[in-house]
Amino acid sequence: MVSELKKEAIESFRRGELKKAYGFFRRILSENPEDKEAIYYSAVIFHRLERWRTAKRFALQYLRLFGSDPSMEEILGDVLSFEGDFKTAVKWYKKSLKHSHEGSDRVRNKLKEAQKKLEESLDKKKIAVVVAEGADAFTDDLIERLSEKYWVRKFSVPKKEYYFFFSALAVLYGRNMLKPLVVRFLFSIFPNTLKRALRWADVVWIEWASPVAVVASLLKRKKKTFVRLHRYEAFRTYSFLKENSSLINWQNLDGAIFVSESVKKIVEEKGTKLPEKTVVIHNGLNLEKVSFEEKSKGFDIGWVAGIIPRKNLHLALEIMGRLVQIDTRYTLHVAGEFKDELYEIYIKHLVKEMKLENNVIFYGWVDDIDAWWKDKNYILSTSFHEGHPYNIMEAMAKGIKPVIHNFPGAREFYDDEFLFNSVDEAVQKIVEEDYDSKRYRDYVIEKDWTIEHQVKAFEEFIESL
Repeated sequence: MVSELKKEAIESFRRGELKKAYGFFRRILSENPEDKEAIYYSAVIFHRLERWRTAKRFALQYLRLFGSDPSMEEILGDVLSFEGDFKTAVKWYKKSLKHSHEGSDRVRNKLKEAQKKLEESLDKKKIAVVVAEGADAFTDDLIERLSEKYWVRKFSVPKKEYYFFFSALAVLYGRNMLKPLVVRFLFSIFPNTLKRALRWADVVWIEWASPVAVVASLLKRKKKTFVRLHRYEAFRTYSFLKENSSLINWQNLDGAIFVSESVKKIVEEKGTKLPEKTVVIHNGLNLEKVSFEEKSKGFDIGWVAGIIPRKNLHLALEIMGRLVQIDTRYTLHVAGEFKDELYEIYIKHLVKEMKLENNVIFYGWVDDIDAWWKDKNYILSTSFHEGHPYNIMEAMAKGIKPVIHNFPGAREFYDDEFLFNSVDEAVQKIVEEDYDSKRYRDYVIEKDWTIEHQVKAFEEFIESL
């Protein structure tokens, strides 16, 4: 079985069907996490897709398990060069050259380019992006564009350090078991990623209002520091909010960025006094990576998210129950994995009891979401709270009609024509004749939800510091 899967995976890879190939390799790795070829090809695939964090993870895993390999070392050179760590990138390129003659001219050119970037960057303002390992999904496009003007380096906080150092300090401080002076002392004596970032950078950007941000806000700093808060952090009372007041000492930070005005308002209503330089910068898409297609009304409804109660999938089933009464061709396509066992039991129970087994398809994790959208006519969003969700933006940019539950703050982003308050309103928006693919993509552009506008806003904010 594994050999057949591997054969299909390699053939897909050779045809350039990279995401499809990884789907096969992922199944192989689920059975044998140390399969040599699956790890190797996965590193190459994510490198070609410019999914740098995942490429780095697979390349490091390969080298740890199987020893030196020039291709994996070249990939690590490329990843570290992207992350702005040109010195370490040079080391990996030199290792790659040492272990292979094949492709040596290419690697030698990359080595020279990394050395050149290092020299050119010495005169640039240095921006450190400090983010927990695995939580950098919203930073790479920004890093790539901001690197044209600044020397940007990504500092990933390893999971062990995040939980056993930063989270521990934040929780103990929140329980009045550590005073700020003690937090500063412990920070000073233990090696950690934030300390390295502060030592290196002119400006430190902490992604997510996390325990790392709590610790940073308690330090006596000489470097400009700001935090970007997305959504869920505004409600994480157990780790950094106490007695309706933020554990983060926002007044000791130089600035804050929110992705929506509504989330900023929630934080302020908790009694939090934010820094003077606090701005809202909406998320932005790289439209070059989102293919546009003319669509029309139809019967295929896409629903995309990690499946948790907040995403409100049971409301989508209520809508489907009504649609199927109108036409049995309506189908709900669910892309995402269940994250809550009890909610999974509940949803699958509802599907059966509502007799929707033929009208609801669960895909689990989808490797190639762009290809998955090809035969869908609508994106249905039923979440009861969001920051500024990418899944809706991406679907609209593809030309797909959005049908969006009117969550608190939704009108900051969407006109009433896209919002529904009830099952009947959602059904009406799906069955009606009104459908205009170009309008949906143009809407994203008109709202300035593009990477270009986001980068410009970030640059203005950084310069204001």
